[in-house]
Parts: sequence; C-alpha cells; structure tokens
Amino acid sequence: MNRSEDPRAGYLAIASTKFAADGYHGASLADLAGAAGVTKQALLHFFRTKERLYAEVLTELAERQCAEIDAAARPNPADHLIAYFARFRTSALSRPQDVRLVVRALLDSDERARTWPMKPYLDNLIALARRTPGGRNRSTAEILAWLSHIIGAIQYLAISSPAISGMYGKDAAAAVEEHCETILAEAVRTFVASKAG
Repeated sequence: MNRSEDPRAGYLAIASTKFAADGYHGASLADLAGAAGVTKQALLHFFRTKERLYAEVLTELAERQCAEIDAAARPNPADHLIAYFARFRTSALSRPQDVRLVVRALLDSDERARTWPMKPYLDNLIALARRTPGGRNRSTAEILAWLSHIIGAIQYLAISSPAISGMYGKDAAAAVEEHCETILAEAVRTFVASKAG
C-alpha cells in the first residue's frame, strides 16, 4: 500500500478484505495491522478501536450501495427499482467481497449493536420501493421482507457462483446466472406492478 497517498483509505480497503474473509470476530487487530504492514497502534491512531474501524468499513460499503441506487435513477420509481436491482446483481457478481462483507456483518450482528451502518442503504431502498405501485400500501415490514428476499437471492447467487462453477462447470454457472437474472427481474417487475391486498 502506498501510505503516503491516503493511509486511511488503504487501511479501510485492507480491513474490508479481512472482515469479508474472516468476519469481525475472526479478524484480530493484529491481523489487520499485519496485512497493512503497520503496528496496531498505527491503526488505532486512525480508528481508535477495532469496532470503529469495522463500522467505517460497513459505512463505506453502505455509501457505495446508496450511490448505486442513485446511479440507477429513472423518472419512474418502478423503473428506478428495476434498474437498481439489475445493477445490484451485476455489482454483486463482480464484487463478491462486498457480498461476503454484508453476510459476515449480518452473522456478526445482534440486536444490541450500538451502530447500524447498513441502515441508510435499507432505508433508501424501502423509500424507493414505497414509491412504486406495489409498495404504496405496504407496511415497512412487508417491504423489508420483500427486499430481504431479493437481496438475499442476489447475494446467494454471487457467493455460490464459484462453487456452482466448480461442481457443474463454468457453462452451467453462466447459465444459472442468466436464469437467475430472468427470475429476479420478473420478481421485481411483479412487485412494483402489484397492489397490496
């Protein structure tokens, strides 16, 4: 890492990789410092605690995901949500580390957590879904359940793709990705066009 440019950004990138691979509890401060080629004190100088470093990694991820929502913007909220999930699928497949980081964060979390860095991302998606015909009369719990279903399916696809490729071959993995794209696109179109009962 070229620490003379922006050591903080470099440390966040390294921590993101380590937390995605090992989770919060599996990546010690010594491991993180070793991967960065610095002392634990150097990391603590920037982040004060491992918990703060982890929160910043997740906040940076949430900001990237919120930026993806903005980048998919369309005048019609239904088209915006459809475009976002198409981008999210592509992004998840090209950046599986982000998917692993989210999954690790979910596994490491409990309801007593002091911060929820991913909440702004989910809040943005809930607000967008609520502006579609399918989300207008739905409760937050209903929308969140639907979002969890779609996000989870995309994340599972991204995480399982290497294993599917290994078990069934690259052609099969590509075909699974293609079929999943069709299934997920249809699920999003169905939701945005539906009326809550």
